[in-house]
Amino acid sequence: MSKKMLQAAAGNAGGDPLYVEDVFSTYLYEGTSAAGNVVTNGVDLAGEGGLVWLKSRGDAQSHGLFDTERGAGKLLQSNATAAELPYTDVSSFNSNGFTAGFYSGWFNSSNYDQCSWTFRKAEKFFDVLTYTGDGTSNRQISHNLGSTPGFILIKRTDSTGNWLAWHKEVNP
Repeated sequence: MSKKMLQAAAGNAGGDPLYVEDVFSTYLYEGTSAAGNVVTNGVDLAGEGGLVWLKSRGDAQSHGLFDTERGAGKLLQSNATAAELPYTDVSSFNSNGFTAGFYSGWFNSSNYDQCSWTFRKAEKFFDVLTYTGDGTSNRQISHNLGSTPGFILIKRTDSTGNWLAWHKEVNP
């Protein structure tokens, strides 16, 4: 099995090399309509933290984002402005992937193929965090990337609000 080194993220950081498959996975799985559908994609979310983005490939349900900062069972929909919802479609973050629960059935319905994108926290690659907004413009938010972010997504979780996106190549 060939491994691709995540050179842009790991650089010459020292220590063990960081590989793409250690921090990112696109993984297809079949829904079971039962709690406890363990999805093993090799990404350590229990120890390192991160985010799972889910989408059913067989129906027109929403996208779902679940992260370790807010905890399992807290859904954000990338295609909606709704506040965080209490859905246990991801019931745990594991050392080798995650467990798909069955609350809404959107991301674990039997007879439907599901797709997951998993991002593990890693310096110079990905971070997920929460903060309390105060309406201040040009606010600086601390992160653990160890570099200037290239892309940022922001979503209010306590009430309805638009997603905000910033990319280093797009002028505001």
